[in-house]
Amino acid sequence: MSEQQSGDRKQDEFRQTVGSKEQRRIRAEQTGTVGTWSAFGAMGAVGWLVALPVVLGSLLGAWLDYRWPAEINWTMTMLGTGLAVGCLLAGIWMNREKNKIIKEREKWEQCDVEEKSKNNDHQ
Repeated sequence: MSEQQSGDRKQDEFRQTVGSKEQRRIRAEQTGTVGTWSAFGAMGAVGWLVALPVVLGSLLGAWLDYRWPAEINWTMTMLGTGLAVGCLLAGIWMNREKNKIIKEREKWEQCDVEEKSKNNDHQ
């Protein structure tokens, strides 16, 4: 194979790679999954998933300390429990989001493979 043919093949592969990445970016914009605001929204959701159980646990612990004083500090105990529950909820939420992203990426890659095979059939 000559250098010219090798160079042409590399250019075609480069064009297909850039084209498929651009198509994925356009699809992502259409579905609303791209952007700084969506990233801030995700961070806010994770923050609330952790903060809310911590605050509620602390309030419950303070109420328990007030109602039933004991050697155990209920406020700190419930704060720790709230933190553990919040981290668990955040982990579950992030895992679901990750799985959504993986499924979308696989679907897009499958579409790209089908388009490449159609392009190769036409050539």
